[in-house]
Amino acid sequence: MLTKSILTLAAASLAAVLAQTPVRAADSSINARDHRATVERKIRDHRAPAPVQTRDHRLTKQDTTRDHRNGRKNEVVKVSRKDCRSGAENLRRSGYRQIKMLDCRGSEYSYLAKKHHALFGAKMNAYSGKMKVSFLGNARSH
Repeated sequence: MLTKSILTLAAASLAAVLAQTPVRAADSSINARDHRATVERKIRDHRAPAPVQTRDHRLTKQDTTRDHRNGRKNEVVKVSRKDCRSGAENLRRSGYRQIKMLDCRGSEYSYLAKKHHALFGAKMNAYSGKMKVSFLGNARSH
């Protein structure tokens, strides 16, 4: 018990002595490293507008600049229309029978056709040729 108290007293006095003596970097006996960063930190102010960087897209190798504009400003493009009969032939190839062309004017052609004892209505875009077929009901039998 006596040795324990002597050891604790010695440890306390040693801690008090070490706490009072400052560590100097010039002491060769103690190697103390400073882990603080030596890099200078730059503080950015985000309130200030960032400087605008503009890129010059002009050609530097050539003296002339390229002009992509077309000389014809009001150019009209003619789009050819599909034939009304081609829509009826497409329906016939798909298995429809008794095809009637109802309207062959405008931007959409309309047809009436039968398939498997049912009546279908079809519409074809006059420019793209895309067809939409819808079921109308059962066909009347005579």
